Amino acid sequence: MPQGPFPKRAIHLDFHTMPEAYDVGADFDGEEFARTLKEAHVDYITAFARCNIGFAYYPTKIGTVHPSLKIDLFGQMVEACHKEGIRVAGYFNAGIDHEHALRHRDWCKINERGQVYDTEQMGHLFRNMCLNTEYRKHLLGMIDEVLASYPIDGLFLDCFDLSPCYGVECVEGMRAKGMDPCDDKQARDYCRTVTYSLLDEVEAHVRQADKDIYLCYNCISYKRQPTHMELEILPTAGWGYDYLPAIIRYTRTLGRPCFMMTGRFHKDWGDMGGIRTEHSLLFDCYNSIANGGTCSVGDHLHPRGKLNPEVYRLIESVYSKTKELDTWTDGAVPCTEIVVIDTNIQDVPEWLDTVNILPLTPNVQGAARMLSELKCQFDVSDGDTDLSKYKVIILPDTIQLSDDLGNKLQQCLAGGGTIISSAFAGLNAERTAFALDAYALSYEGPEPYDYSFVKALPSIGKDVPDMPITVYDPGIAMRAGEGTEVLARLHKPYFNVREWDWLHQNMYIPPDKDSGRPALACCNNVFHFSFPIFSGYFNHAVIPYKTLVRNCLEKALPTPIVRVQNMPSFGQVTVTQNTKGVMVHLLAYVPELRGKTPMIEEPISASKVGLRLRTNGKRAKRVYLAPSEEALDFVMEGGYVGVTIPQVNGYQLVVFELD
Repeated sequence: MPQGPFPKRAIHLDFHTMPEAYDVGADFDGEEFARTLKEAHVDYITAFARCNIGFAYYPTKIGTVHPSLKIDLFGQMVEACHKEGIRVAGYFNAGIDHEHALRHRDWCKINERGQVYDTEQMGHLFRNMCLNTEYRKHLLGMIDEVLASYPIDGLFLDCFDLSPCYGVECVEGMRAKGMDPCDDKQARDYCRTVTYSLLDEVEAHVRQADKDIYLCYNCISYKRQPTHMELEILPTAGWGYDYLPAIIRYTRTLGRPCFMMTGRFHKDWGDMGGIRTEHSLLFDCYNSIANGGTCSVGDHLHPRGKLNPEVYRLIESVYSKTKELDTWTDGAVPCTEIVVIDTNIQDVPEWLDTVNILPLTPNVQGAARMLSELKCQFDVSDGDTDLSKYKVIILPDTIQLSDDLGNKLQQCLAGGGTIISSAFAGLNAERTAFALDAYALSYEGPEPYDYSFVKALPSIGKDVPDMPITVYDPGIAMRAGEGTEVLARLHKPYFNVREWDWLHQNMYIPPDKDSGRPALACCNNVFHFSFPIFSGYFNHAVIPYKTLVRNCLEKALPTPIVRVQNMPSFGQVTVTQNTKGVMVHLLAYVPELRGKTPMIEEPISASKVGLRLRTNGKRAKRVYLAPSEEALDFVMEGGYVGVTIPQVNGYQLVVFELD
């Protein structure tokens, strides 16, 4: 890990510049550039050595300098920023290089249709570079140039494309390894092998250059990141506002620091006339620091080399507010007691070869959304991490159990933990039966009814409407075994939706009667829903689903880390701790869908918010608001310290000093 503190307030400065830009760098002033960043409280910037068009912004002897550039733009950026104490990472687009793709078509990937250019797709991803060609030597040569010529503090390599290549180098390479190029999985595995071998080479070149710098490989598995992680998220460009709260709870379990990389753009990257509202940007930054991360804001430099003053007024305003919280957020780690398992998350964010840029499944996003609304303290794990510290383990909808994961869960149950699972989760890999003996349930195959209905029994029915609630997506059919408590019954419909008898299509589906099977059962500290309650919540926002999960959690966790009153249902509450104390972060923002675009324009105010923190046997010495340090009166009762927060206006940090 590089020496010094991890960056707190970064800028990712795009500079993808078309060849028609005739005056690149003409107005650049290094002192003004660095001063603007310093005044905006920036401590780290990713600046462009080479963009995805393929142009270099330094006097390269290997690549192609932008045709209108007359100065060493990158070098002047590094020098000016270092004078202001701002660290600089050099950007290379590793997967896209249009300028050299034009002149070296043999350096391009060939897709399964034999195409070098996917002109049906166009955009900036329609011709991708193959790392198994001479392009690899070209890229490494340019990286070596920058390592040798500039005292950089990091490297950011972008747009790694893990889709298969069917060029002669890759086909022959696969066959040499005994792999079948006609097998899509093997072709993808080979591409990953080639790509990861390049990453090994990059790291070897960095060590050979005697550099101790940050390295980030965008679009490569978070687990493969050597020094830190940068979580790319533009809420209005497809990621949405549900993505960050879920993914950062995963990355923070991997043992390396991370910062959230949002953007100032109203739409997507490169929207140079688009600017976010201050509170939408604050929401992203608060969300990151509330979950143990730091912040990065994406910008795009104008071809002439001037930073936009209005953009940096916005960033200065946002970063000044997060900087005020450094005392309480530096070195803070999350306090959690619940974990959501997603065994399919291991390769995020390798997404360039897929249609969907978001690597999280609806069941995990639904679980994260639900637990956030319930003010729970939780992580997301791929199952490879230590699970013994968690009191509740959630297996959402589709998570089958390998032998290794099953053994971990068995140990958690033996230690008094609880499992909450749903639908096909908890089954063995063959989907023939539940994998653990603790499930005193028999699996009878997929649920035959669609729609069906869940009717909660009194023991779990607190605040749930006393009626059959629609189950919109079918799960499994199951039977309760000996010693199992049925908590909710499954009611069958008169007929299945969308069935067609050549006379009528079934549209109006009323509940008929009890199916004789449970919709929710509890046995041996395992709660299992027969239907996909988590993806169902994400897709349909059925509030009784959330209430049912809340009621299960109240049985499993009678004394949670925090209890909150008078916060909006969408409000988030997270708990972290460092040497200053235990911090409770309260966020009250609600993204509104304005037409087709999610928008946050102003914060939500909440008054007289009741907050109780479990003390774990300690006593409270002092409770106060940060950064104002305004003291709050508190009471100790039932193992909790309780306070009333007069006002939460979008965000409020509350600090508990315990002894």
